[in-house]
Amino acid sequence: MKTIRFTIALFVLALTGQAQTSNLKIATPEFEIPEYIMERLSAADKLLFEKLSRVSLESVWAQMRAEGFDQNFISQLIPLHTNRRMIGRARTIRYLPNRPDLRQVIYSKQKQLNYVSAEEAEPGDVLVFDAGGETRAAVSGDVTTTRFLYRGGTGLVVDGAMRDVPELEGMHIQVYMRRGQAAAVSPIMMSVDYQVPVRIGSVTVLPGDILLGDRHGILVIPASIVDEVVDKALKKDELENFQRKLLLEGESIYDVYPANDKVKKRFEEYRESRAEK
Repeated sequence: MKTIRFTIALFVLALTGQAQTSNLKIATPEFEIPEYIMERLSAADKLLFEKLSRVSLESVWAQMRAEGFDQNFISQLIPLHTNRRMIGRARTIRYLPNRPDLRQVIYSKQKQLNYVSAEEAEPGDVLVFDAGGETRAAVSGDVTTTRFLYRGGTGLVVDGAMRDVPELEGMHIQVYMRRGQAAAVSPIMMSVDYQVPVRIGSVTVLPGDILLGDRHGILVIPASIVDEVVDKALKKDELENFQRKLLLEGESIYDVYPANDKVKKRFEEYRESRAEK
């Protein structure tokens, strides 16, 4: 499968001692966005997803907190792929404990919502299943996820369990969940709401929110501020990359971090020198 790769900077320092020279390297992860997804995104989403593939989650989080969003990081779920970044737009589904009379009414009017969400997904979507942390039954499995994958989906976020974990592992999507489960959704749960605000762990997720997931959790970014906070975060990353460079050259942490006026001036000079090359 063809992919478009984006690599964050690699810092290399040659340390010269009296007797020998050694190399100290700090390598950062390489993230991939499948080409079949990138080629189907709108021009605006292509640009946004490319930025999100390069930015650090923590820098975006810092900018979001400056905007007043203090409860937007999901850390209760386990990623199926530890070294795969998830980028996408939330499409939400809510489940409740099963109640036969209500289930009959709901299911007489609509299909199960794991089917509906897979069928209606757009390129770049992430399905977000609010199952209230229930793990005695799974909300979906590999067959419906195959349809979602074909539609251009990029990930699953499940506050509950999924079936067919080995098959999911072979798909080029990221999956966050509490655990795997062989049992189907019935008779434990029922799907009740679609494209509504949901709760995942301690975070509220709205349809259309931008989700940025790494090994340690998922950042939920309101669509209304995503461009602003990502651009600011990329600038913050650039400054911190420069600070790491200074530290790898042997400068003291006290003189480098946090950035004082002197470091900021050196950073601007560094940027200008690179731009001239």
